[in-house]
Amino acid sequence: MSEQETGAQEGFGVSLPPNARLSGMQFDDGAGVLKVSFSDGGDRTVKPDDVIALHGGRIRHEQVVSSPRKISGAQVFVAETVAGSTGRAVRSSGGELVATKEDLHFALALRVTGVGELWYLLADSFNFRKALGPDAGYSTEINLRALVRKLADFAPRATQDGFFTAVVGGLPLPPPVGSLLEFFRTVSKDLT
Repeated sequence: MSEQETGAQEGFGVSLPPNARLSGMQFDDGAGVLKVSFSDGGDRTVKPDDVIALHGGRIRHEQVVSSPRKISGAQVFVAETVAGSTGRAVRSSGGELVATKEDLHFALALRVTGVGELWYLLADSFNFRKALGPDAGYSTEINLRALVRKLADFAPRATQDGFFTAVVGGLPLPPPVGSLLEFFRTVSKDLT
């Protein structure tokens, strides 16, 4: 993370742990190493015992999908009922109706021995084809789950958080967090 980005975050009272965003991974089974690529350039190779912790999470993202409009009391009831059955949230205050859509985005993070940064990836912009090769599909969530299992197999001694444990064990995922910042805080708290 650049000094300019860190300064801008501190100006808003936001403090992120040192981090570096991953753009790709490549498992070299023959050599028994993992090569990671960073979004700001550069590569690094790590051995299985270098990976000390594996973290994952879902990040909730809510967006407005319709503009506010005035509705009556009966219309509020109908709109909230329809929204509940379609998975969209509806907010009504002062007679205004606003429909929102909630999406869940996935993030993974690695802690590596001798590295002061948290290495993380956001699944929506990650190159799964490079990491999974011919096993990569067209579903982000399926690719992410495959990558989690592959990372867990690569670094079996690494500490795994509840997200990794759930994916590897075929269990329900932990609740989503509200932001990438909250994900970073959760990962940092797990280290203390």
